[in-house]
Amino acid sequence: MTTVSSAVEQSIGVKRFGRIVRIPTPTPFGVGDINSYVILPEPGSDELVLIDTGVGTDEAWQYLQLGLKEYDYAIEDITLLLLTHAHTDHFGQASRIREVSGCEIWGHKNVHLTVDGFLPSAERIEEEKAFLQGFGFSAEMYDKAYDYRAYIGEIYKPCKLDREFKDNDVVPIEGFDLKVIHTPGHCPEEVVFWQAESRQMFSGDHLLPDVTPVCLLDFPQSPGGERTHTLGQYYRSADKVIPYDIKHIYPSHGDVFQDHRELIAGYKLSTERRLLKISKILEQHGSLTPFEVGQHLFPKVWEEQLYAVISEVMGHLDLLLDEAFVTTREVNGVIHYELLRVPGPGAIFKPVSY
Repeated sequence: MTTVSSAVEQSIGVKRFGRIVRIPTPTPFGVGDINSYVILPEPGSDELVLIDTGVGTDEAWQYLQLGLKEYDYAIEDITLLLLTHAHTDHFGQASRIREVSGCEIWGHKNVHLTVDGFLPSAERIEEEKAFLQGFGFSAEMYDKAYDYRAYIGEIYKPCKLDREFKDNDVVPIEGFDLKVIHTPGHCPEEVVFWQAESRQMFSGDHLLPDVTPVCLLDFPQSPGGERTHTLGQYYRSADKVIPYDIKHIYPSHGDVFQDHRELIAGYKLSTERRLLKISKILEQHGSLTPFEVGQHLFPKVWEEQLYAVISEVMGHLDLLLDEAFVTTREVNGVIHYELLRVPGPGAIFKPVSY
């Protein structure tokens, strides 16, 4: 078991914002630490609420314990665990936390879609391989893109929810009720939590100050079924939170920030630039599979980051297809994309009023 030294204990980055305590815990992923948030009880209450858990490692467990200890609490004191979504770094310690604390775990009803995606059955894996072959992937490429799953199984212990919430539900917390806002795109169950009186939002991975959220490729639930175009879905969710008059935003990665409208505008600008780049690639090379687009778009990293690359490529091709800037044709069972017209500035994203 990894032991956290006293020096680390003094520098793990725990910070308090009124009733909110941010506890960063380490992850083995490139995104770095994840922020869990604690809602401290009102005086005389024993209600201790945790938002997101960290990965399921002993090191993350010790960091969470140390962060709580700074305010004279322990994991055993947690009464309610809220999930922004079910990715490994948000859900990984949930079952262990419930075992020692007896807390309830609440999350969106679509949590099972992400859990099944991280820990698929053998039958499901074959379905996904066949589906990606239609994008120009070989079975070997699939195995490489998803080889992380064996490790995920070691640090990811999902469990059943005690309550499934939906859009606009209210989580009752004494003096700190949270409104649930369903914001799918990064994953199907993503939610953010809004505290109206203090104008504070817990944004999960939906809004991040230092990186653009990746909208992960959605697989049809059954062969031949419909697939969600996740990047377009993400921006519909982003537009949904634009009208909120937010004072402070607490993200899962990075520091507390303000001005979500400026952040979303920056996301849209970055996406428009990538759409233009993909359009130019299609204009230059003609009919291409999604896999070939990925090779041209990410020539240095496509082979090492196949999972992220195909998610990024398909998200942008979906947007171009939905807005009739490209068309598709099938050649020997593989989809090819062809440019119809190059999108100009503002051609994809319409102004949002607030």
